[in-house]
Amino acid sequence: MANNALIQGAARTGKKFLDVGAEVGKGLMLGAAANLMNQTPSRTKANEAIQQKVNGYMSKMKTDMDFTSFTPAETKSMRGFLLKERGKYTDAAKRAAQFKDTTSPEYLAEVDIMQGVNNSFTNLSSQLGSYKKGKVDYASSMQQGLYSKGNDPDRSRESMIAYGFYDGDGDGRSDSRYDSPFQIQEGGNIGFKVDGNVIDYSDMAEPFVKDTKFLNSLNSTSENAYNNGAAGKNDNQYAQDSYDQSLDSALQNEDTLNSIIYDFKSEVKLDDVGNKLDNGTFTIEQAREEVKSRLLVARNQAFKDGKKEYDREQAKVDAPKQTSSQIAASKKITKKLELLDNGQQITAMSGSALRTAKLAPVAHDPGEEFYWMTDDAGNPIEEYLEEHDKFYNKNFTRDEVIDKLNLYNK
Repeated sequence: MANNALIQGAARTGKKFLDVGAEVGKGLMLGAAANLMNQTPSRTKANEAIQQKVNGYMSKMKTDMDFTSFTPAETKSMRGFLLKERGKYTDAAKRAAQFKDTTSPEYLAEVDIMQGVNNSFTNLSSQLGSYKKGKVDYASSMQQGLYSKGNDPDRSRESMIAYGFYDGDGDGRSDSRYDSPFQIQEGGNIGFKVDGNVIDYSDMAEPFVKDTKFLNSLNSTSENAYNNGAAGKNDNQYAQDSYDQSLDSALQNEDTLNSIIYDFKSEVKLDDVGNKLDNGTFTIEQAREEVKSRLLVARNQAFKDGKKEYDREQAKVDAPKQTSSQIAASKKITKKLELLDNGQQITAMSGSALRTAKLAPVAHDPGEEFYWMTDDAGNPIEEYLEEHDKFYNKNFTRDEVIDKLNLYNK
C-alpha cells in the first residue's frame, strides 16, 4: 500500500539534488540580451504550474488515501469490461461444445475467441499492476521535484490526466470528467482519452527526470580545471579535446540537453536558449551547439580562475625571507594583479609609463580576457595585420601583460 501520507513524508525527508550547475562558469553573461537571459522560458513555467497543481491536489487529499486502489468509476469501467468479455467467452464455449470434430476450422475459431478472452484478462491484469505502480512513482516524483522542467508541456499534461491528478477547478479533487482516466480497450489494453484522443498506456511517454548525473560530471570537470590552474599546471589540450567529445556525446540525448537548459539555474545563463527554443527561433541543433559552446567557455574560465589564484600565491612565495624592500615590492605586485583582474589601469613595475587596461569581452570569444597597452608616449601598442594591410591595437593576454610589465621581475 502506498498512501498519500507516505509519499508526502518521502518528499519532506528525501535528499534534495545539488544544483551543481551553479559551480560552473561563474561570472559569464556571454553577451546575450539581458531580457532573454533572465526571462524564465514558457516551458519551465508550464511544467512548474503542472507540478504545483499536482502537489496542491495531493495536499488536499486525505492522508490515508491508497494510491493503489481504484475509484468507483474506475472499478465500474473494469467490471463492465470483465462482464462483456466473460459473456464473449461463454458464448464461444457454448458454440464450441456443439462441434464433435475438435480439429475443424469452426471449432478452432471458437477456441481462439476463448483464448483471446483469457489473454485479454492476463494483459489487463499486467497493465493495471503497471499503472498502479506508475501512479505511485508519478506522485512521489512530483512531490520530490524529480521531473525535468524541460519536458514538453503536452507530455506533462497527458501524464497528469492519465494518473488522475487533473484538478482544473482547484477544488482539491480530480475533475469528474477525469475521474475514470482510463478506458479498457480490445485485448485488455488500457487507454486514456485526452482532449478527444485515446492514448495507449503501453505507448504513453512518461516525463523524464532531471539529469543530475550529467550536471555532476560538469561540476567535476570544472573543479579539475580550476585545481589544475591553481596548481600552476598548463591547460592540457588533450583534456580539452576529451571534454569537447564527451559533450558532443552527452548532448545528443535531447532529454539531457533539455534538462541542462530548463532545470539548473547557474551563472552559465541558458534561459535565453530555452526561450529561443520555445518561440521557434532556435532549432534543437542550434540549441545543442550553443549549450556546448557555453560549457566549453565555462570550463576554460574555471582554469583561468585557478591560474589567477596561482599567480596571486606566486607573488607571496618566500615572503617571510624577503627584505623589507622586497616585501614592499611583493605587496605592490599583488596590488597590481588585483587591479589588473578588476579591469583597472596599471603601470609597469619599472616605473615607465607603459600602461594597460582590460577590454570588454569580445563577441566571438566571451570567455577570453584581453588588454590594450600604451607606450611611454601614451600611444596604443599596435600590430600590423597583413590581410587588412592596416595597423590595429594589439590585444594582449593576461600572461603577456604580466610579462610585458615585468610584474615578477622587479
